[in-house]
Amino acid sequence: MKQFKLISLLVVVVMLLGALAACGTPATPAAQPTAAPAQPAAATEAPKPTEAPQPTAVPAEAAKKFNVATNAEFAPMEFVDQEKNLTGFDIELIKAIAADQKFEIEFQNVAWDGIFAGLEAGQYDAIISSVTIREDRQKLYDFSDPYFNANQAIVVVADNADITDGASLAGKRVGTQIETTGAFAVRDLGVDPKQYDGPDLALQDLVNGNLDAVVVDTPVAAQYALLADQFKGKLKIASELQTNETYGLTVQKGDPKGILPLFNAGLATVKASGEYDKLYEKYMGIKPGAVAAEAPAEGGNQAVVTDTSYAAVNCDYGGLLKSIEALDDLTVKFTLCRSDVAFPSKVAFSAFPINSSEYLEATSGGGDALISNPIGTGPYKLEKWQKGDSVIMTRNDDYWGEKANAKTLVFRWQKEGAARLLELQSGTVDGIDNPSPDDFETIKNDSNLTLYPREALNIFYLGFNRDYPPFDNEKVRQALAIGLDRARIVDNFYPEGSIVASHFTPCSIPGGCEGEEWYEYDLEAAKALLAEAGFPDGFEVDLSFRDVVRGYLPEPALVAQDIQAQLKDLGITVNIVVMESGAFLDASDRGDLPMYLLGWGADYPDQTNFLDYHFGDGSSDQFGAQFDDLTAILTEAASLADPDGRNKLYAEANNLIKKHVPMVPVAHGGSGTAFKADVTGAHASPLGNETFAVMDAGGRDIFVWMQNAEPIGLYCADETDGESLRACEQINEPLMAYEVGGTAVQPGLAESYEVSDDLTEWTFKLREGVKFHDGSDLDAKDVIMSYAVQWDAAHPLHKGREGSFAYFSGLLGQFLNAPPAE
Repeated sequence: MKQFKLISLLVVVVMLLGALAACGTPATPAAQPTAAPAQPAAATEAPKPTEAPQPTAVPAEAAKKFNVATNAEFAPMEFVDQEKNLTGFDIELIKAIAADQKFEIEFQNVAWDGIFAGLEAGQYDAIISSVTIREDRQKLYDFSDPYFNANQAIVVVADNADITDGASLAGKRVGTQIETTGAFAVRDLGVDPKQYDGPDLALQDLVNGNLDAVVVDTPVAAQYALLADQFKGKLKIASELQTNETYGLTVQKGDPKGILPLFNAGLATVKASGEYDKLYEKYMGIKPGAVAAEAPAEGGNQAVVTDTSYAAVNCDYGGLLKSIEALDDLTVKFTLCRSDVAFPSKVAFSAFPINSSEYLEATSGGGDALISNPIGTGPYKLEKWQKGDSVIMTRNDDYWGEKANAKTLVFRWQKEGAARLLELQSGTVDGIDNPSPDDFETIKNDSNLTLYPREALNIFYLGFNRDYPPFDNEKVRQALAIGLDRARIVDNFYPEGSIVASHFTPCSIPGGCEGEEWYEYDLEAAKALLAEAGFPDGFEVDLSFRDVVRGYLPEPALVAQDIQAQLKDLGITVNIVVMESGAFLDASDRGDLPMYLLGWGADYPDQTNFLDYHFGDGSSDQFGAQFDDLTAILTEAASLADPDGRNKLYAEANNLIKKHVPMVPVAHGGSGTAFKADVTGAHASPLGNETFAVMDAGGRDIFVWMQNAEPIGLYCADETDGESLRACEQINEPLMAYEVGGTAVQPGLAESYEVSDDLTEWTFKLREGVKFHDGSDLDAKDVIMSYAVQWDAAHPLHKGREGSFAYFSGLLGQFLNAPPAE
């Protein structure tokens, strides 16, 4: 329920998968409670409060005294009453447990922002403050048995006798806070809720007679219904919906003071005696266990599958796709839930490869066979991936298009720019990616080499996850936006062709630089804003990155160190955390990193590729909870075909990005490739998708390419790493393609397409005679299967390497059958 305090111990932690939920946060107990931001979800499922085991521990023989911290700003769980006494459900519960187990308690009422750091420093022995038990927290702390299930309460007016459980919400007008756990729980019951910015607004509409019920976190519901002056006596909690967000007593790892066995035994006794039920009813206004049945298995978001189609029942699930159907063996029709002018550019992207349906089934949609041994239709086929050394590909002599020039294509890697250049100069490789900034002139002055500059269609940014304090404070994020000297970074560490970013999207992308430009550097103003936010002395934070060169980040370690030094001037202590590339990308996508260095290279030249992927509906959790005002504008802009109309909306979107500061855009990085002078067909693609089939290494049979890092996986439906995608692009192909060395969309595996006037029906005609590397024929079934395994989270082949399929959700919206957010 409450947010996790950012601490220095995170330097050594790579967090486990932790779903992020939009639930209510602690609100100050007052006559007018305030709405709360998104929250992390529980990682464990606990029994209902009445289903408790009998006590097994023996009470302490001699009285012990424990110092217990709480943040008394979350009524009715913990708060200070009108007599200035510390009270609430948590407080009375642990007092009852202490009485049973014969230990004493001294409470400390501390700020939530430092509560976990205080526990680590030994300032108190335990925390009882509605702390959600989550997998990432269990890596850092030990928890008691769950003592509270924070389900979703169904709130009705006091005299309503019709609504008694979840089933009785059918056909009713139900309100929720925007895209919270409550909203998802209501949808699972087949009800489309009316959504509000905060629970107080929804509850006021309920009192005014405009709603029949409101669904919100049980503690939040109890706070409003029982404590808030404007609602007291007018509302009641009729029932709950099971969501299993559980709270636990929190102690240091290893429980050095031995409080957990006592707490667990006392909790069991208090439950068995009925005292727990009395406390629950006192503070929640409802008996524990009054939980409605879960939604039936047949929900409203299930896939409808036939021999020739894959479809959603309707578009309520929130994604872009409505159906994919085979009109014949070589014709596939996509029907969208809304217009999408960029759809051809999206289906040309390498994260949407067409795989053999038989091979997907044979590999169960994942495992080493699919990830390390792809079977595609491209100009090269995989011969061998020698992990840690090279990827070796051979020419596909049965390729449907123009055959590759070199018989063998070898990918090697080296993270050091100087070492890559040395290999090129010595003749052991034919081309390299991303020469170091200092080496541009050396290459230009060497008659045996040729430099190919790459247009800066990318963005490097300093990212924040606003689910982690202090980045949940917008003023803190704005202070860092103003207090970072971005020009200093570009001047010192970037090559020619690089510019300081005025907007997140490069200006060469249509609509990219609409709206206000980014903040000017002002250190003193940043310090003042940081103090205004409550951090006059700064704070401590981890800065995570991967030490892999990218066009948007040519000197990652040096840039990290410079940012560390710059933020020190703001009083912020930065701990640099270097992570393995794959682990870093997975962790950032899951939302595990509070502050990090990341960037983006264009996959296709449209705002949807930059803004929608990062900030739109279905985007990854790297920035924490979405900004609903921004998401709504991006969804509207993506559905327009009129450039002027889109640009007006993108101006609004860019202004909101500047206001919210989910990240600080630093640079559009100039980069390039370098080749031996005798290589013909060499180029640097602005999309980073160089096509090696068109290159001739001076008549040599073997073409050797050296890039910055090893591919992470070669099933690129489930990869976002540029090194992986570039290798995949030689082996696998999507429906459409980008021109060699350019950005225009052209035919790929589909030789043509037709589109309806409203841009919602896209019909692709496949080429005849295309074969996969195993000799099987390409047909419409392969297209449907390739998309369906990404689209449907419940599909048995929705596995991949890590299972995130981040590009699909980022570019095509929500997954079908995605588990409800918690």
